[in-house]
Amino acid sequence: MNNIKFFIENNTIDDIFKISVKKFKKEIFLSHPKIRSNKTKNEYTYEEVFNYTQTFKKYFDKLQIKQGDRVAVIVGNIPEFFIIKLSLNCIGVSCVPINYELTLNEINYIIKHSNSRYIITSIDFLENIKKIVSKKISALGILLFKDNNLIEIKKNKVKKRKTYKKILPSSEASLLYTSGTTGKPKACILSHFYEINAGFSYLLKKELVSIRIKNERLYNCLPVHHVNSGIFSFYAILISGNCQIQAKRFSTANFWKEIKYSNATIFHYLGIMAPVLLKKKKSKLEINNKLRLGVGAGIEPALHKKFEKRFKIPMVELWGMTEMVRCIFDNKKNRIIGNRCFGKPDKSLEIKLYNAKSVNFLFKQGELLIRHNSKNPKKGFFTGYYKNIYETKKIWKNNWFHTGDIVKIDKFNNLYFVDRKKNIIRRSGENISSAEIEATLLGLSEIKNTAVCAYPHEIYDEEVLAFIILKNKKNETEKYAKKIIYKLSKNLTYFKLPAYIQFTDKLPVTSSQKIKKNNLIKKFKEENKLKIYDLCEYKKLFKIN
Repeated sequence: MNNIKFFIENNTIDDIFKISVKKFKKEIFLSHPKIRSNKTKNEYTYEEVFNYTQTFKKYFDKLQIKQGDRVAVIVGNIPEFFIIKLSLNCIGVSCVPINYELTLNEINYIIKHSNSRYIITSIDFLENIKKIVSKKISALGILLFKDNNLIEIKKNKVKKRKTYKKILPSSEASLLYTSGTTGKPKACILSHFYEINAGFSYLLKKELVSIRIKNERLYNCLPVHHVNSGIFSFYAILISGNCQIQAKRFSTANFWKEIKYSNATIFHYLGIMAPVLLKKKKSKLEINNKLRLGVGAGIEPALHKKFEKRFKIPMVELWGMTEMVRCIFDNKKNRIIGNRCFGKPDKSLEIKLYNAKSVNFLFKQGELLIRHNSKNPKKGFFTGYYKNIYETKKIWKNNWFHTGDIVKIDKFNNLYFVDRKKNIIRRSGENISSAEIEATLLGLSEIKNTAVCAYPHEIYDEEVLAFIILKNKKNETEKYAKKIIYKLSKNLTYFKLPAYIQFTDKLPVTSSQKIKKNNLIKKFKEENKLKIYDLCEYKKLFKIN
């Protein structure tokens, strides 16, 4: 145990990378997904990745990119992103990954806010980066990543900042920007220790989540600029001598092909993947493969057991966030399926529920607060929000990290996700979960997608507003809206029923498919009023006197 503690707490990313290369040098480390049995694999061994990093490190040194600098990276969701990240981190440079789907203004904000000296981009995004640089950030240097080489397109004009003498476990490894579902994204400072610890904590899990040394190929189609793929799974793979298969995106058409022909044994999921995969026609590929485990969050309760029964793999729910990705898993063999249960924390975390209230005799409910322990509460967490001391202090009130997630806890200390605190609708003193209403709406066969949020009300403080995408646009009528309310009333109490329904064609989402709920109210006010139905009086018919 002391050796493990030393390994985690006293090494930098450069240290653990060299250890893994020495132990696993001929093993496959990174791979593109494969969609045909005869397609040549584009893969990299640990030794090959190490050789690329040595070449890149020399090039960075030539450009005077030194420890303490930040370099933004926008190359898309490809395995080569990790070669670039390792090359930067191993010389003490912080990696600032950027989502290629952002607008030019959003990319400009991140580059300026992060004080990046250079940006590394691929040919697909080069013209957009040039537009930003020419108009707004003239000092920024540009490096083109092409055919696994780096080419300087534009020199950096910023004077070199202070160079630190030694890379420490506490040194910054990444600056990750949150999705920004409300307002400007916050920049999370992640240290070398944070990232190593995130991966190693994953490896310590047992029972259903038990990663085998040199024996796993983990398929991840989630964005590399997010903590799940970019850090959580990546460092677990690096330390254990395994392979990460990094897909560009989730593709319904190619998913089972990529799983089958890439020989994936584990995949990481988002809840939105389950309904679309279940709607696909059955194929031999979905069973005839090496997949043994799904790990993720947000699968709809009604689909959880159905998914596992059809595809013959356990879907293990977890909880984590960018600020703390030492995740909590429901990884027991007798886990609780279909209730948004994410298990209980291990000994490395303490939890409590803030403003907890009894839901019934089996559950208490409140905001989830977490910490390492009372003596060292912040150990393993993010360092803080860059240029935002106020928000950092606010989220660490009284030495407890306030997650903003409302959860329930049962008598066995199992935790169940209810909703984000900001998504709770407060109607006449009742706390209503938007996630519960969304799950019930998605249970109706005629609804393709939906989002629920609070809308100001002069009497009830807030009312329930539902945005609904129907499979058949011809049904976008008031009569059909009332039909939906009637069906919901079979499973939801009166006050949880939507008071307003707006039929729409699409919902604004982030790159990780989280719905931007702050944009929905604006959408509600601006869209064609004929599609919006006020059902406040109609829902009263279902009130039990």
